[in-house]
Amino acid sequence: MRSSTLFGIYATVIIGLLVGLAGLTLYSLEKSRWWDARTQLAQESFGLHLKLEANLYRLFKQHGDALLIGDRDGGKGESALKAKIAQNLADIRTVIAREIQMAGEEEIEELELLDEIERDIQSVNAAIATLTATGDPIETFVQIERLAALLDGDIDDELDRKIQAALEEELEEVEEVIAESAAFRTWNKQLVYLITLVALATLMVALVSFNGQIRQPLIRLSEGLGRLRNGDYSKSVNLGGSREFRDLGGVLDNMAEGLAAREVSRAEQKRHLEETVAVRTAELQQLIDKLETGEENRKQLMADISHELRTPLAIILGEADVTLRTSGKLSTDVSDSLARIRDSAKHTNQIVDDMLTVARFEAGQLRLDRKETDLRKVLRDAVAMFPGQVEVESPNTQICAPVDEVRLRQSVLALLQNARRYGGPTILAKLEESPTECTIAIEDDGPGLSTAEKSQAFDRFFRGSNASGQGIEGSGLGLPVVRSIVEAHGGTVDLLDRDEGGLKIVIALPKEPRMKIVSTNTSRKTA
Repeated sequence: MRSSTLFGIYATVIIGLLVGLAGLTLYSLEKSRWWDARTQLAQESFGLHLKLEANLYRLFKQHGDALLIGDRDGGKGESALKAKIAQNLADIRTVIAREIQMAGEEEIEELELLDEIERDIQSVNAAIATLTATGDPIETFVQIERLAALLDGDIDDELDRKIQAALEEELEEVEEVIAESAAFRTWNKQLVYLITLVALATLMVALVSFNGQIRQPLIRLSEGLGRLRNGDYSKSVNLGGSREFRDLGGVLDNMAEGLAAREVSRAEQKRHLEETVAVRTAELQQLIDKLETGEENRKQLMADISHELRTPLAIILGEADVTLRTSGKLSTDVSDSLARIRDSAKHTNQIVDDMLTVARFEAGQLRLDRKETDLRKVLRDAVAMFPGQVEVESPNTQICAPVDEVRLRQSVLALLQNARRYGGPTILAKLEESPTECTIAIEDDGPGLSTAEKSQAFDRFFRGSNASGQGIEGSGLGLPVVRSIVEAHGGTVDLLDRDEGGLKIVIALPKEPRMKIVSTNTSRKTA
C-alpha cells in the first residue's frame, strides 16, 4: 500500500474521532442546558403551586372571617386575593406550556390537573358567595355547619389533594430530569473514554506504521545515498517500507548501475585523456622552448644590432662634424647635405641607443650605477637641459633614493620631451615623497590618451593618434625606454588622466632597492 493512502486512512480516522468528540461535547453541552432549563421550569412550577396554595388558604380564611365576623372591607381583600390566584394560575399555565414545548405531550396531564384545580376554586368561591350573599355575619347553627362542611370537604379533601398531586408531579419531574442527566453523563463519559482509547490505539498504530513505512526506509535511503556518494555501487539499495520507497529503491539501483558503467567509461576516458594531454604537453613544451629560444635570440639580436650600429653611426656623425668644421670652401648644397647627414646620424644614433636600452632591459643586461642621490638635483638638471618652460614643484628638504642619476635624468628628460611633443603648452614637474617611495610626476594640458592608447603606450614604436595624425616626429621608443629604466630600479610608471584635462605620467621609485630571486637560489639587490 502507498504510504499516502495508509496515512490518509489514519488521518481520516483521527479526524473522524476528533469531529465525533467535538460533536459529542457540543451535544452534551446542549443537553445540559436543556436539563437545566427543564429543571428550572419544574422548580418554577413547584414554587408557583406553593404560592397558589398559600393564596387559596388566605382567600378561604378571608371568606371565613367575613362569614363569622362580617365583611369589614367590603370584599376588597377577597378581590385582591382572587386576582393573585388568577395570576398564579396564568403563570402556572405559561410554565406548563413551556414544559410541553420542551418535553412534549406528556406535560398535558399537568395542564388538565390545573384546569380541575381552577374549577374547584371557582366552585368553592361560588358556594361561599351564596353563604355570604347578605354580607351579614352568620348567626344560625345551620349556616355554620354548612361552612364547616364546605371547608372540610371541598377545600381540605379535594382541592388540597389536587394541589399536593401537582406539587408531587413537579418534584417527580425534577428527580426524573436529574436521573436522566446523571445517566447521560455516565454514558457520555464512557463514550469519551472509548473515543480516547480508539484515538490512542489509532495513534499507536500510525506511529508503528510511520516507523516501518517512512522512518526506517528514510534511514536506509540515507545510508544508500552515502554509499553512492562514496562511489560504492556494489550493494543494492533495498529501502522496503511503502510502495513509494520500494519504487525509489528500484530507481536508485538502476541509477547505481548506470553510474558504475559511467565510472568505468570515465576511468577509460580519463586514462586516454591523460595520455593525450601528456603528448600535447610535450609538444607544447617543445613549442615554448622554441619560442623562448627565439625570443632570447631576438632580444640578443636586437642588442647586437644596436651595439654594432653605434660604431658606424658615430663614425658618420664624427666625419660629418669634422668636414663641416674644416671645409670652408664647400658649396652650400654640399654643406646642407652634410648637415642633414649629421642630423640624421644623431637621430638614428638616439634611436639605436633607445633600442639598445630596451633590449638590454629585456635581456636582463641593463646595468645601473646606483648611488644615494638627491632627486631634486636630478629633476633640476633635467629641466635645465630641456629647451622649453617647465613649472617645478618640489619640497625644500632633500629627497634621497639609491638611483642611477644619469639613467633617471634620461627618463625625466624623455618625459618632458614627450609632454612638449604631444601635450599642451603648460608642463608641470612634481617631486613628492612617502614613507616607502618617491614619485616624480610630469603633467601636461594636452589632449591626453584614450584607455586603449594607454594600454599600448609602452609598446615599442607605438605612437598615439595625437602624434601620428599630426605629423609629429618621434620614434615611439620614449616611454618604453622610461619603463625599462624605472623597472630596472624596481619602480613603476603609470599613465593617469588629469582632472583639468591632459596626461599625467608618474614615476614611483622605492627608497630601498628591492630584492629578486635569481637562478642560483640566492638573494641579491637589483644591480
